[in-house]
Amino acid sequence: MLGKLAVAQRNGALLNDLACEKLRVPISVEDYLQSRMIADPIRLLDSVMVCDGASGVLMTSKKNAARRGFKHAVFPIGYGEKTSYKFAESIVDVTDTGHLPAGEKAFKQAGMKASEIGSFHPYDDFIIAIMLQMEMLGFCKKGQSCNFIRERDFNFNGDLPLNTGGGQISAGQVGLAGGGTNLVEAVRQLFGEAGTRQVKNGNTALVTGIGGIPYARNWNSSVVMILTANG
Repeated sequence: MLGKLAVAQRNGALLNDLACEKLRVPISVEDYLQSRMIADPIRLLDSVMVCDGASGVLMTSKKNAARRGFKHAVFPIGYGEKTSYKFAESIVDVTDTGHLPAGEKAFKQAGMKASEIGSFHPYDDFIIAIMLQMEMLGFCKKGQSCNFIRERDFNFNGDLPLNTGGGQISAGQVGLAGGGTNLVEAVRQLFGEAGTRQVKNGNTALVTGIGGIPYARNWNSSVVMILTANG
């Protein structure tokens, strides 16, 4: 199932001329399974490739955007962040992350549930991180992500479009600016400017962030933001 996610993201990169050129090569689940094991269960094709790059978004008020005549705008309707999740505990379950409380807060603010999200753009330094976030954010129950992945299509025209520009895994991780890659893709989808990879439901998108990985602990920071094109 990790391989299925890797292939879906690579398919997105093939349609994204801004993705790192070296990564714009098709892969199959078999290619994934034959890639070198780095640290079980993490394989080479589970891992990001560091590259040069940049991204940016312009943030302003709705009033100022209208005054300047901007044609498109995206609005945050839900946000949650959790830092140092369960750091005080001596034994930590690494499959239980801060995205659980962060997601609950974001969805409550937005008045939505996971099944209503139009496209999903999770931070993806490793494919396993996507699987964990699916469980924490309520796309499926804990321990059920393999079944959830097996039953769904994650391509841009599928059930749950996933990191449609390739994500960091297949567009490249541009160092400390890596988190912006998926945010920009979400905004592009909500603008309706994703070209051949434009999703069917361009009204909402969910973007996540991860900050810091202390060994044998949960991520230092877990962030969830829900965006909409309808302000």
